[in-house]
Amino acid sequence: MSMSQVMAFTQRIEFKTLLEIECKGLTGFSPVIHQKLEDFVSMLSLLDSVDILIIDEPKDQATFKSLLVGIKLRREEIKKIFFLSNHKVDLTDVKVFALNDVEELLSEIKTLIAPPVASNQGYISIPTDSLIHFKVLPFDLYVKISDDKYLKRIPAHEEIDESTFASFLSRGINDLYYERKYNRDFSLMLINNMINRVEQDYGSIAQKLTATNEVFVTTQQIVEKLGFKPKVIEVCESVLNQISEDVSSGKDSFAKFLEQLRTQVELTFHYRLMELTSFVATQIIDEMEKEGKRERIKKVIFASMFCDYTLMENSQIHIRSADQVSKLLLTEQKIINEHALKASELINQYRNAPYEASLIIKQHHGSMSGVGLPTEISAKILPLSKCLMTAQEVAYQILMESARHPIDVLSDIKLKFIDTPLEDFFVLFEKTCQDNLKD
Repeated sequence: MSMSQVMAFTQRIEFKTLLEIECKGLTGFSPVIHQKLEDFVSMLSLLDSVDILIIDEPKDQATFKSLLVGIKLRREEIKKIFFLSNHKVDLTDVKVFALNDVEELLSEIKTLIAPPVASNQGYISIPTDSLIHFKVLPFDLYVKISDDKYLKRIPAHEEIDESTFASFLSRGINDLYYERKYNRDFSLMLINNMINRVEQDYGSIAQKLTATNEVFVTTQQIVEKLGFKPKVIEVCESVLNQISEDVSSGKDSFAKFLEQLRTQVELTFHYRLMELTSFVATQIIDEMEKEGKRERIKKVIFASMFCDYTLMENSQIHIRSADQVSKLLLTEQKIINEHALKASELINQYRNAPYEASLIIKQHHGSMSGVGLPTEISAKILPLSKCLMTAQEVAYQILMESARHPIDVLSDIKLKFIDTPLEDFFVLFEKTCQDNLKD
């Protein structure tokens, strides 16, 4: 379906962003979206036909009535019309969703643009480095040599080790393929192997971090492809539980894990940042109100794991300021500026996510005054968002200056927090951790 034939009218920035993300993810192109009545009506009159028209009811009823008039004039050229509205729509053969039923609307749009494939034929790709979780597979693996042409490279039951997938990666082959009919078997094997890897006992912190890092990386890859499917959630929960166990084991373990995270550079930077952020945040929460501490720790660890999950490139995690963002190409600026919103929407698919976790993620790049948050929960969310932001900035600087003692790094970055909304949280971290980090 051509994206030039998908149109929308909305005056809600968040819905506009979500619609662009969903459609672009399915087709590679953004839909035509207008926020001004005159622009919308003008464009509608120019198109020969429209496959999907989406109207998000504006607050101004005069504008809404004008929209309906414009649509009625072109009704025969529009195949499908969807409304987000809490009022009766005076049009025939349209589908109306309540204003808050955005998820249901997007689900229906997805089905229209990319109908589910029922066929059991064809091939499914997997990240080459996900083979690290297997010693053998009961089916063949292929490389893609052209459209619809695949070459067998790893026969069924052949032993797999690190050199197997390293050889593919060294040649730029980042994806391997298996026949679609084995999808359920492969998914279950991968998920079970990853869960077992996270939950088994290890002889050292270094071994434990290496295993959790590898599972974290693969989980991120399959979440990007599949979203939060039930079995994927089991791995996410396993990783989260492991991190929670690590950071809740007491302040004495902080120095040990810190040293490993600073020096074990073979771990991905994203994983080390997430794990150290969780540790620092736990130390801060430990000094906050004692009531409900366990639940707050769970929320912040969850937010730490997923807040940067939707960044497309590893290098983007190093973009830390508005000045750095302004120097990027517009397409990359958009990814950076919207990643917190996208991550927030991603975990909304996860029914077992800690309550308010998506708001913590969304707000960690939002207003520190509570703008955009419902008043009744602002007092709960802002402290945890500030805690996450403080912890992530502290963790980032410690990792970036890993050759220096963390106490020296803290002394240098202290000025960064003075007279900011994060100052009190940085002071809490200093209070609880400085003694523990001294030689």
